[in-house]
Amino acid sequence: MSEITIQEAKEIIAQEIENLARRNKEPEWMTRIRYKGLEAFEKAPHNDPVISKDELLRFIAKPEIEGLPEHIESLDDLPPEMKALLDRLGISEVEQKYIAGLAVQTDTGIIYNQFLQEWAKKGLIVLPMEEAVKKYPDVVKRHFLQMFSVNESKMAAYHTAVWNGGIFLYVKEGLKVPFPLHLFFLIQESALAQAPHIIIIAERNTEFHLIEGCTAPVLVRHSLHLDMTEAYIHDGAKVQLTVLQNWPEYVHTRPMTRARIGKNARFINTTVGLGTGRSNIANPKYWVEENGYVELNGIILGQKDWYVDLGGEMYLQGREAAGINASKAVIMDESTVITRGKIVAEAPRTKGHISCDALLMSDKAVMETYPGLVSRVDDAELSHEAAIGKIREEELFYLMSRGLSEEKATQLIVKGFLEPMLKDIPMEFLVEIRKIIELAVSGGM
Repeated sequence: MSEITIQEAKEIIAQEIENLARRNKEPEWMTRIRYKGLEAFEKAPHNDPVISKDELLRFIAKPEIEGLPEHIESLDDLPPEMKALLDRLGISEVEQKYIAGLAVQTDTGIIYNQFLQEWAKKGLIVLPMEEAVKKYPDVVKRHFLQMFSVNESKMAAYHTAVWNGGIFLYVKEGLKVPFPLHLFFLIQESALAQAPHIIIIAERNTEFHLIEGCTAPVLVRHSLHLDMTEAYIHDGAKVQLTVLQNWPEYVHTRPMTRARIGKNARFINTTVGLGTGRSNIANPKYWVEENGYVELNGIILGQKDWYVDLGGEMYLQGREAAGINASKAVIMDESTVITRGKIVAEAPRTKGHISCDALLMSDKAVMETYPGLVSRVDDAELSHEAAIGKIREEELFYLMSRGLSEEKATQLIVKGFLEPMLKDIPMEFLVEIRKIIELAVSGGM
């Protein structure tokens, strides 16, 4: 297709803003925020290493992938390779319908369990973001786009203008939710971009575990996925956020995550990247107050010619704040994985550690790691370690001498390498994750 100008792209975005405002019946203040994103889009910097400015403009002009089925009325309408993979994974028919978008009953496309209605009476509020904007406007105003600036990048400006879908999660002070909350959203209606916005508010002394996404590959129509998450973890709260990703190979994903962690609060953020898509670039940021703790865990399965660049910045702003940035990557085929971690100690007696482990499964696989440690005080403890290598011949030989085939032995070694990071994943997800790892290592994905 012919090149489009920035002005033409802005006109397309402006039309989408009006469509969303009308469709969502959203209040004027939210539409004004969208237009701020549009105003910033032209001059905001763009420094994506994979998607050029011209390519971004092309995505705006033609956001949906060609060749996918227009209307999915049954599982038989799924692309054959996707249906075959779901069958190999042993995904139940009910789950397959969710993945295909067939079981979504609401326009917003958020799937969640019925028990939430009972828990709402106790102070657990889970709503589609479009509904939260109207039902809790004062709370949303205080938290929406407070950790990001529309001027910081074209991606942030674009998300601000055309965001659609996402969740609003609020947990009342002192409430402890004893089971994981599993939410995943599918953009059902036609949209310019898949750009869900997520706000998490954990009031003082709350406890919960949020699992977002799913392990099986989801049918996505868009070339570009731009989700934005803002998490507010107040004093004494203990929050786990587990993000499960399995994107089709034609999707570019640009997740934007930021969190503020209060005094004596804990926030553990684990991303399991089973399918990173064509490229996945992220640089989450965390600000940690006195005696607060943040842990960023990343599991990366690099396949084909995919490009993954995962960062993570932690600012230890309160006395005795601590942070860990850990990643484990299994890199196959001709994929490239880059990990960057940065920990900045800004207060006394703070501690931070960066670790990166990678298993190279191919001579053409590439791994790079760039740790950054910055101390502005004289008694901080900051450290980093990295290990990049291949499966050792003696390990394979030992397992094969015990009767395992080379393929089974390789699968076992890879699963053992990743297992320490999966310790907090509920068993029903763990079973599927292990199957996907086995398939990927044996070339069955």
